[in-house]
Amino acid sequence: MERDPSCPARAEAENRKLIKFSNYSLCVTLPKWVIKELKWGKGDVVKMLVDSKKGEILIKKGVAVNHKNFKSTDTKKSATKDGKARW
Repeated sequence: MERDPSCPARAEAENRKLIKFSNYSLCVTLPKWVIKELKWGKGDVVKMLVDSKKGEILIKKGVAVNHKNFKSTDTKKSATKDGKARW
């Protein structure tokens, strides 16, 4: 791990590889120490800001979604006639 001179004093650079997640997306894992330091947890909502001119991605903790404002999904559409999920 090395300190990135273009980042604030506490920022540290760590190399990570893009991993194939599915046929349509890639992912990057985050080090556990970073998650602990930022006090993030599994299931937290994050916001991704992309600056294509600089070639940078910034990930910030997002605002939690209020599920009361969403309609429930019809589970019959995602199931076969015998009630099993299609996937």
